[in-house]
Amino acid sequence: MKKAFYTICEYGVIRSKKDYGEIEDTSLKEIYLPNTHFDSLFQYIAENQDESQDGEKPFTLFSKGKKRQIKVKNYVGVIETKQGLHLEILPKIHLNKKINEKAATKAIFLKMLKHLKNSPFVNINQAHLETQKDFPILEVFIKSYITELEEKLHQGLKHDYIIHQENVPYLKGKLKITENVKQNYANAAHFFCEFSNYSPNIPLNKIIKKTLIKLLHLSNNYQNIYHINKILSHLTHVKISTDIQKDFSKINTSNRLLKKYDTIVKWSTIFLMNQSFTNFKGDNLNTAILFPMERIFEDYITHLFKKYGHGYKIKTQDKSYFLVKHQGMDKFGLKPDIVLNKAENHEKLIDAKWKLLNEFAIKRNYNISQADMYQLYAYGKKYSTSQNEPKLILLYPSNPNFTKKLDEFIYEGELKLEVVPFDFNQDVRVQIEYIIGL
Repeated sequence: MKKAFYTICEYGVIRSKKDYGEIEDTSLKEIYLPNTHFDSLFQYIAENQDESQDGEKPFTLFSKGKKRQIKVKNYVGVIETKQGLHLEILPKIHLNKKINEKAATKAIFLKMLKHLKNSPFVNINQAHLETQKDFPILEVFIKSYITELEEKLHQGLKHDYIIHQENVPYLKGKLKITENVKQNYANAAHFFCEFSNYSPNIPLNKIIKKTLIKLLHLSNNYQNIYHINKILSHLTHVKISTDIQKDFSKINTSNRLLKKYDTIVKWSTIFLMNQSFTNFKGDNLNTAILFPMERIFEDYITHLFKKYGHGYKIKTQDKSYFLVKHQGMDKFGLKPDIVLNKAENHEKLIDAKWKLLNEFAIKRNYNISQADMYQLYAYGKKYSTSQNEPKLILLYPSNPNFTKKLDEFIYEGELKLEVVPFDFNQDVRVQIEYIIGL
């Protein structure tokens, strides 16, 4: 089946060509899908809109008149349906350069994704991305999985001893007396035995083979397909997993012998079970790898402060303080994204928020949420000492309506808050050093 490739950004709108005619897609803000693809995507989203499920949903379904529409929320990644729709969702990044906006946005997104905590994306090859400016995101993920797998298999296919029970014409291992009587009461030439085989048919390898076969059907890239087939040729004696839940449960990557396969297992979990930061179901779906952009931005900013925060002791997601005590117990933990310490004082508390501010919307408080202001106030009060009030900083992505630091917000006394834009067009090191110097 020939795939139809489309790209949209956060908060973009998806419409059906049946309702709007043959309109050409002109930006990342809105796309128009053939009716078959629109229906399959709409149905997939509807199947995952169950109110009983936890967490925010990645899409909103609505209608204008009788015309159904889909609005993307703050999730980014890739979705592919069984009908051949391949949809990439990119972050809404405001760039100065308009030349190939899609490729530039994708490159920034994948660079940020490399620093998402507890994910396998750390091995995304940046050099490869620079030579393939508009490489589909899914193919980048597949390439990363293949690269990681080839490196491990170069050291040899993992084997282990597997307990096996079988009726054999010779005594081997341990004779299972009860079962032997049942099966061989009229056949003294056989023995029902339990024994161990040193075999490649372990849960890890069966999961890997299952993943590769799925990727073989998902990939459209010749090089990826070639490498998948090459790896599969070395797994001919490995069975394909028939119960992925059971096989995953048997893989313990905290085990010293399997620890080096941790990234591979994370990739396989994403590909086979559609488990990124949201779980998806439905018969219309081939794959769904979606992540909340808020989390990606926070982890990327944290990485930058760790890299360029020279001279500071840096804590991330610090859990030193709680909001209140209740019946002698601490309640409601506070977790600022970044705490910069120097000379035993809490110098700066920084939170990164993936929201669009407007420096001209003074009456609407620049679109800053009241919850964010209260959150930073709580941080400031709890981290204050008799000698020092911490500097509070809220960091948001820049956009055409938010290009410079807002005037200082004063809570009380020396407790103050800075609201600062982070510009993806500018040198990240210079910006981090500027923020630290505030």
